[in-house]
Amino acid sequence: MSSSKHRRPRASLRRSGSSLFHAEAPSARHLRVQSTLSEDVSLLFRGELSDPRLEGVTLTSCELSPEGRTVRVGYSLPHDADPAAVKEALARAEGFLRSRLAQHLNLKRTPHLRFVLVGTAPRTEPEACEGGDA
Repeated sequence: MSSSKHRRPRASLRRSGSSLFHAEAPSARHLRVQSTLSEDVSLLFRGELSDPRLEGVTLTSCELSPEGRTVRVGYSLPHDADPAAVKEALARAEGFLRSRLAQHLNLKRTPHLRFVLVGTAPRTEPEACEGGDA
């Protein structure tokens, strides 16, 4: 016979207050893993992906969730990019990026990548050259 007072509390009760934006300061290990993930994702993004829809897309941030299961990767678009096409290309690239991260990192679980659109890069217009007497 089991009594309810000897049961362990539910996981949801143990983790009350746990969310992506928690009030506690992250541990040194958490910050180190987040930094390593940020570097590796940006290197893979620049060097390994060949999808033309990702041309000009810039990674802006990388945030590891407190439990380490998800990485939110912020990106910005060039002014002439199609957001839907870029989102589709990033969704297709997630599996490849995760597999490469799993090879490079010594983690028990490779976190899922969640791409978040941060903004669009401002349009750069050519400036007129001002000629003057030198």
